[in-house]
Amino acid sequence: MAVVAWMMATLTTAAQEADTLTVKNDSTDWSIELKEVAVATSSIRTEGDKTTAFITKEMRRGAHNTAQMLGNVRGLTWNAVDNSVEYNNSRNIIVLVDSLEKGYGYVMKLHHMRFEKVEIIDHPHGKYEGYDALINLVTKKNYEGYEGSIYGNTRFMPAGANAGKFLYFVTEGAFTYTKNKWNFVAHVTRMSDNKNVVQQWHERTFPVQGLTERVLHDKNTNEKLLKSQDYEASVSADYQINKHHSLSWTYVYDYNKNENQLNCLLEQRHVNIGTIDTLDVHGLNNTDNHNHSTALFYRGKTGAWSYETDFNYVYNRSTPDKTLQRGETFTLRNHYNDHMHYTRFRSEARRGWYENRLQLRMGYHNTWKNYQREDFESRQRLNANGFFRNCGWFNLWGRLDSIGHNTASIGGHVEEVHVRSNGLSENQLVWSASAMYWHRLTEKNWIRFNYDYSIGYPNQEQTSAYGYFTDSLTWSGGNPFLHANVKHLWKVWFDAWWCFNAQAGVTYASNTITGFSEVRHGLLPSGTEGDYVANTYVNSHYLSLWASLSFTKRFCKNFVYKADVLVAQPKAWYDNFEQRGVEFRFKTSLQYYAPKYKMTTYVGYELQHNKYVAPQSYWTNYKDDFLYVSINKPFWKDRLNVTFMAVSPLKWGDGIDKTYIVSPAQQATNYFSSWKSNNRGALQLQITYRFMGGKSVREYNREMSSER
Repeated sequence: MAVVAWMMATLTTAAQEADTLTVKNDSTDWSIELKEVAVATSSIRTEGDKTTAFITKEMRRGAHNTAQMLGNVRGLTWNAVDNSVEYNNSRNIIVLVDSLEKGYGYVMKLHHMRFEKVEIIDHPHGKYEGYDALINLVTKKNYEGYEGSIYGNTRFMPAGANAGKFLYFVTEGAFTYTKNKWNFVAHVTRMSDNKNVVQQWHERTFPVQGLTERVLHDKNTNEKLLKSQDYEASVSADYQINKHHSLSWTYVYDYNKNENQLNCLLEQRHVNIGTIDTLDVHGLNNTDNHNHSTALFYRGKTGAWSYETDFNYVYNRSTPDKTLQRGETFTLRNHYNDHMHYTRFRSEARRGWYENRLQLRMGYHNTWKNYQREDFESRQRLNANGFFRNCGWFNLWGRLDSIGHNTASIGGHVEEVHVRSNGLSENQLVWSASAMYWHRLTEKNWIRFNYDYSIGYPNQEQTSAYGYFTDSLTWSGGNPFLHANVKHLWKVWFDAWWCFNAQAGVTYASNTITGFSEVRHGLLPSGTEGDYVANTYVNSHYLSLWASLSFTKRFCKNFVYKADVLVAQPKAWYDNFEQRGVEFRFKTSLQYYAPKYKMTTYVGYELQHNKYVAPQSYWTNYKDDFLYVSINKPFWKDRLNVTFMAVSPLKWGDGIDKTYIVSPAQQATNYFSSWKSNNRGALQLQITYRFMGGKSVREYNREMSSER
């Protein structure tokens, strides 16, 4: 805190300003000769909801890939544990390269030398509605060359439930080639877990049945991840027909296989008859998932109009195999195939007037999804549902330069959704609007007011009419006619001194998709009739008041300090059920680059103290913190990068995530060792070998002579 106070006191000084350009000029005014004049200005510019950051040598200093470089940009935070990037405490972002969709993991591991600037759009609309941020990386105009990499990553646990084990192994290869009008990308990755132990246990009460049960917790009551494998391969090609037209194609195949085993002792107390039973519980949950997706993108310009369109097709096949045995009286085997066909067509047109001071964007979306679920052995159809979506939208944006640097925009969105399930259908109308006003106060300060929306849609599991008993008294199924969720966000954002921002807002959603438990009467797995708990999904309400602070400062040239804090007070309700919660998240990091050794040291700390809420449940992870140190060193002319990370074994809280269910049908407490707890004391090693060549690569190696 003392360090933060000291840096806040020096915000207005001119010493070592973060991400700063220095322009030197010799000038003569009348007979007075002005000597060398230094003008400092930020390389990061914001106008409206768009921020443009020209990548400087300061941003590149000590960064060994694109993700770490982005972490040096204000508003973005790099996580050294998984090489991910967050935008204002959110991972709900999409990353593009030259406005084209590429694989997130592949882009994050690229060398940043190919990129000239970064464009960040807060809560984009149109094609990318629903994301908290769009990050577009723009390549250098003169870039030609190739880049390839081989990547390996593993994490070792010296102590804890997985002592002596490597938690996982990740291997990855990528190749990118750019020449004239062509750009080719190929990428393949493999990840496997190594029989990791994840402890969990629960306590439940069924009031109607007069039954309580609890897991007898000891070292053997846990869930063992026997095997997890994930393979992904992708290829893409981009072709620039001429300066106004371009065409792109991409294909991605993803396969993952998971095997989870559950073994525990379960104590059951029958309150009405006063008996106690102890059951051996064994469960196996295997899932195979195959996903094929391909897309075609076209961009063009005719006269004053620019336009782009794309078509996506996805085929997904998932095969869950669930087996559960509770004592000698209940055995469950549920084995089925899920198939999904998905198409999406998107088109967008835009033009500007008055030197782009007035801009209009409008577009049309069409989405079709078809789900089918069938029994694995008999091929009997268990369920069929889907939906058809038509959507139109517009956004009008204007800038008034003569009246104090003001920017404003308004937008609208309307769509019709046709929902169907096993011969029944329903039409739903979804609409929303957006508005933004931005005002520059001074050269280093601005303020913005936003109203934004995002729309979420239910998935196959949530809309499947097919249901089944997950144990002797609990049934699980979907709701075919769930409504799309429109989330509304009102926000005010104040940005100051090129290093600090404060935000506050209200988030409201009237159709949040959430789990719901109720008592039903019917035929039980035992063959007798009785009451049981039915778990399904409903549209509920959610409201959250929140505020956040973010601080980024470079000092003493080679140090970068970041801090982000978020506080929220959420409420969720449905009919007579209501829960209130609180969220507190804090992240801070200090990065130091030693030029003499080309070595980067990164120290990060995270703290969560949350109570997330739904109408009938809430989830807590109190005082769950995480401290780690990462050291990166390049070798062989920056071709080989080695990163070593150590996670502190110390903890503040108990490291247990708890989920509470409070419904008339059941009251339950589920305990899980948190992700942070499972990784305390870990030692992680990452190795990247990169080979590259081409025009811009040689320029970059000459001490970044073309960099600002």
